[in-house]
Amino acid sequence: MKKIRKRLFGGVSLILAGSLVLSACSSNSNNPGKEQTNSTGTRTPEVTGEALPAFGEQPLEFSYYMNYDWASPSGYGTNDAVTKWLKEEKKMNWIEIGSNGNAKQKFGTMVASDTLPDVIALDPNTPEFENLVKNKKIVPLDAYYDKYPNLKDLIDPDTMEMMRASDGHVYGIPSWFGSSRNENQMASFGWIVNRKIYAELGKPKLETFDDLYAFLKLVKDKYPDIIPMQDPSEMMIYGGYGDLRWSDSLKEVPVYVNFKTNAIESIFTDPAFKKMKEMTNKLYQEGLVSQDFLTQSGEQATEKLNSGRIAVQTANSITSIGRAANNILQAKDPAAGYDFIPYLYDDGVDPATVAPIGFGKLGWNQTVITTSAKEPERIFQFFDWWASAEGQRISTYGPPGILWDTFDENGAPIDNEKSKTMTMEEKANLKLGWNPLGSWQFHKIGAARVKQNPEKAEWDVVASLFYGKFVKTNNDQFNGIMNIDSKSKLGIDFARMKQIVKDYDAKLVFAKDQAEFDSVFKEYEDALNASGYMDLIAHETEVWKKNREKMGM
Repeated sequence: MKKIRKRLFGGVSLILAGSLVLSACSSNSNNPGKEQTNSTGTRTPEVTGEALPAFGEQPLEFSYYMNYDWASPSGYGTNDAVTKWLKEEKKMNWIEIGSNGNAKQKFGTMVASDTLPDVIALDPNTPEFENLVKNKKIVPLDAYYDKYPNLKDLIDPDTMEMMRASDGHVYGIPSWFGSSRNENQMASFGWIVNRKIYAELGKPKLETFDDLYAFLKLVKDKYPDIIPMQDPSEMMIYGGYGDLRWSDSLKEVPVYVNFKTNAIESIFTDPAFKKMKEMTNKLYQEGLVSQDFLTQSGEQATEKLNSGRIAVQTANSITSIGRAANNILQAKDPAAGYDFIPYLYDDGVDPATVAPIGFGKLGWNQTVITTSAKEPERIFQFFDWWASAEGQRISTYGPPGILWDTFDENGAPIDNEKSKTMTMEEKANLKLGWNPLGSWQFHKIGAARVKQNPEKAEWDVVASLFYGKFVKTNNDQFNGIMNIDSKSKLGIDFARMKQIVKDYDAKLVFAKDQAEFDSVFKEYEDALNASGYMDLIAHETEVWKKNREKMGM
C-alpha cells in the first residue's frame, strides 16, 4: 500500500438511491463517440447503448498523474506481479507521470501548456480541481456511472451527492471510499514495535506515553546500534491525549476541533498541543528518535525500518509499511519482524476516547478523466472493474494462478498448493498491493480472508481490522475545510501560515531548555495570529457547518 493512503470507511446513508441523473446525458445515449454541451457549457460525454468489450479483451493505454509532491513512478509492468499481469494478460499500459517533487509547479505547467495527462488523481474541492471543472478540462462521469453500475452500487447515494461539483455533475471516482454497508472497518494509523527487541527486553508494559519513554530509554541503553524511535509522528501523539482528538487537526495549519463544544478553535487553546510539542522536543533532545527525522527521505526511513534498526515506529500508513518490513525481516529470521500494538495514550486519559483516525465514505482523493483522453469510457470501465471484488482481490492477493485459484463465497481467495510451499521471501518479492483505486470491497475480502485462517492471515489486513475498531470520527464533515483559493487574501495568508508552521515546528524540536521552548511557543502563536489565523478558523468553521448540514448532523 502506498504512503499516505487513507482508509476512511463507514458512515450512515441519508439520501435515497441516486435520483439525480443527468438528463442531457440520457437524451441521446445511443449515439456512440459523440459529445454534447449542456446549458452550463460543460462537455457531457455520450455513451453507446451497446456494451463495450469486457476490460482486457482489447488493448488500453492511458497516462496517469498523481498531484502530490511525494508521488513518483512505481515501475508499472516491471516491478510487481499485479501490474505485470495487467500489462501482459489484460493488455493495459499505464503510463506514469511523476510530480518531480513539486506537484503544484508540475500541475500548473501542464494546465498552462494544455498538455494534461489522460487521468489525474488529486484532492477534490481544491483550487486545482475547481480549475479543471471551470475550464472544462475533465469529463463529467454521470453517464458512465449509469452504464457501468459497479461503482454506483458501491458508493452510497448520499456520498454521490456530496461528490457533485458546483455545476451538478460528478467528475471524480473516489479512492478508498467507504459505505454504511461496510461491516469491516479498517484503519492504517498505528504503532509497531520490533518483535525481537521487545521480547529480549522482557516485553515491558507499553500502553502509556510514560511506558513508551521508559522503553525507548531502555532500548538506547541496551542497543547502541538501534534507533529507539524512527519519528515522533505528532499526529499519533496528539490523539493519545484523548477526548477524540483527531490527527487531521494538525494538517498544514493546525486547529483544535473541539468535539465537546462542536467548535473549531485555535490550537493554542488546547493544552494537549503544547504537551505534544514538549514530548517531541524531549524525545529529540535525549536522542530517543532519529536525529534526522525532519530531513531524512522516505527511502532512508524505509531502509532503517526494513533492516530492523528501528525499535518503535508510528505512522499514518503503518499497516502497509509495517507489513513490508515484517515480511522482509521474517524472510531472513522467522523470529524477527514487527508487531502492531494498541494506541498509546497519556496517563489519566480514558483509552476509549483515543481515536486519532476517523472514518468516512468520501474516501481519500478522487480520480478524474481529462478531456485529453481518447477513450474516456474505456478508462472508466477499467476503474469500475478495479473497484469490484475481483479487482480488489487481485491487488492484495495477486492474479489467479500464483497464490490462489479459487475464492470463497465472500470473494476471499483460497490458498493453492503453490502458495502453501512458497517462502516468505518469495511472497515478499511478488510486491503485491498495487491499488490506485481502493474500495470497501477490499475490507470485505480482507475480513473474510482472516476468518479462513487467522494464523496465516496477511499482517496488514489483521492490523488494519484491529485499528478499525478504534475509529469514531466521521471525516466527511471536514471535507474541503482547507481548500482555499491561493490567489485570495486568505489563500495568500494561508501560504504564509503554512511556512510559519514549518519553521516553528522545527524551532520547537531544537529548543535547548524549557525557557527557550516557552519563548518559541509564544512566538509561534503570535506569528500565526498576526497572519490571519482567526480568519482561517472562521473559514473552516463555515465549511464545516455546511458539511454537517448536508449530512444531517
